[in-house]
This record gives sequence, structure tokens and C-alpha cells, in this order.
Amino acid sequence: MFTTLADQFEVTAGLASGISLYGTSQGLDVDPIARACGLDPDRFSLINERISLNRLCRYLEALALISGDDVFGLKSIASFQKGSSGPFGYGLMNAPTVRDFLMFFGRNMQKVSETRICTLEIGARSAHFEWTYSPLILHRGQYVDMGAAQGFIHLRALLGDDINKVRLELERSKPVNTSLHKQLLTQNLTFNAPINTMILPAEFLDRVNPNADPQLFAMMSQQMDEIPLRHTDASDPLVAIRLHVAENLSFNTPTLASEAQRLGMSPRTLQRRLNDAGTSMQAIIDECRREMAKRLLLETSHTLSSIGYKLGFSAPAAFTRSAIRWFDMTPSQYRQDHAKSA
Repeated sequence: MFTTLADQFEVTAGLASGISLYGTSQGLDVDPIARACGLDPDRFSLINERISLNRLCRYLEALALISGDDVFGLKSIASFQKGSSGPFGYGLMNAPTVRDFLMFFGRNMQKVSETRICTLEIGARSAHFEWTYSPLILHRGQYVDMGAAQGFIHLRALLGDDINKVRLELERSKPVNTSLHKQLLTQNLTFNAPINTMILPAEFLDRVNPNADPQLFAMMSQQMDEIPLRHTDASDPLVAIRLHVAENLSFNTPTLASEAQRLGMSPRTLQRRLNDAGTSMQAIIDECRREMAKRLLLETSHTLSSIGYKLGFSAPAAFTRSAIRWFDMTPSQYRQDHAKSA
């Protein structure tokens, strides 16, 4: 399976181990499914191993589809073993207070699963935690469920029935039956949100965790602090540009000048680097549009006009002309001819 820009985002491999355990318990032959999604099941149990977040999300969605269970990701959390996420999980379990829990969660979540946005704001009346993933991760509803459940299992141990006073907004689409979400997460729950958000009343922040081991929490915090925050584009400025372009096609397509400013160099220096690499800003934009067009046509049911907009085209005709240049056929023909193989 070819590598895409979305594969730049990674996640702790141990999460896949818990997913596979649950899938096996449901009678699924999970290893062939994982391999079909471009994952190697032999890597799932390796300590400090990381795998593609995009492919893990595809794996979860495939298992949910094959099992016919729209809450597969939520249920899979029951098969997660202690330590599956390393010091991150042990740190959450042993946070002395709710405030410590939130600060540890917000500071380290991105080290376990690369997010595009991960912010924690603690105010006088409430604490707001927001997170989301790169728009290049097209299918992540099951993963959003699983990640939320992972946090709420530990938070419920601290808050008990007060967990239902915590507000949770999930960006995933509303499932047919929401009862399990309300049972495992919180009764105060909404779906189809623009960004995942958890809101806790400030009165909960000093709630003490009776099962905490402060010394172990300090050790886990130190271990997490020693893990560098991985930047997907740190090693290659060309990758940095491609990722930024692909993520912003539908918003404000970057220019040579804007990318130069973002990367801290002059437009002339950036142009020289692009020339040395045998490419140009326009070529990168065209490559990103082509890759995203293939994924959106084959992996989603979005209309052609919607896809054209997401790719930054001003009119459907412009998208059609580019598709004919890329694929020697119209977008609709490409979707029809390649749907089965996808």
C-alpha cells in the first residue's frame, strides 16, 4: 500500500493491540484486516513502537463495518490492558487530583496520538479541553470514540456520578443508538461538533483521587516529559510544505510568500530550495490536490462539487479539467472505475 501524506501522523502502536484483542473476542479474523489497511500486527505489542494514525483509523472503521457495530471503537476500550499506552495510561490512573489529571492529559496527549489542535484552558468557572486531528485523517469517528472513552474511564474513577456534569462534544456523527456513549462517557453529550471539547466545572478541579500513587505519577510525568514532542515535518521542509498545503486546500491555499514566512526564511531562499528539489510551489499544490482528489473520490461519498471545494477549486469545471489531466478521465468516471479496488 502506497504512503500518503496522512501517514506522517503517528500513534502509539499499543492502542492497536487493544483493538485487535476486542476484534478477536468478537470472532473477527483481525490480522488480515489489519494488513489490508497497511498495518503489521506483529508491531502492535512492541514497546515504544509507533504506527500510522490514518491506517489505525481505517482499521477501526473496517472492523466496525465488518462487524456491523457503529460503536465498535467505544466497546474496544474494554479490551485495553494496563500499560497499553505506556506511562501515559499509568499517569492518568495515578493523577492526585482532577486538575493534575487534566494538565497531564493536555500536556501529553499529543505525544501518544498526534493531534492538530490540543489545548487546555482553566478558567474561574470551568476548564475547557479541546482536541482534533488533521483533516487528512478522513475517517476517525471510531477513533474519536475510543480516545474519549480512554480518558473518561479514568475521569469517572475520580468523579463518580458527577461525571454526568461534565459536558462532552464530539465531532463524530451521531450514532443510531447513543445509550452506550452516555453510559461510558457522560449523559451531557452532543455529536457533530466542529471540534472535540470536554468542559468540566471548576469545582471539580481539586477533587482528590483516592487511588492515586503520587510517587508513581511523578515518575510517569518525568518519563512523558522526556519524550520529545514529535513534529511530523521537522526533518524535511518539503514535507512541511506539502502537509500544510494539503491541510489548507479548502481554506486558504498557501503561497510561496506565506510558506516562506511560516518557515522563517525569505521567499528567495525557499524558491531556491524548491528548485534544488526539482519542484515548485505550484507543483506541490497540484500534487496535493491530486492525492487528496483520489482519497476523497474513493474513500468518501462527498459530491463532486463538495470535493472540488475541498481541493480549493473555484468552480466544478476547474476540478473536472484537473481530473482529466491527472487521471485521463472525469472525476465521476474515476470514482466509478476505481470504487471496487478501493
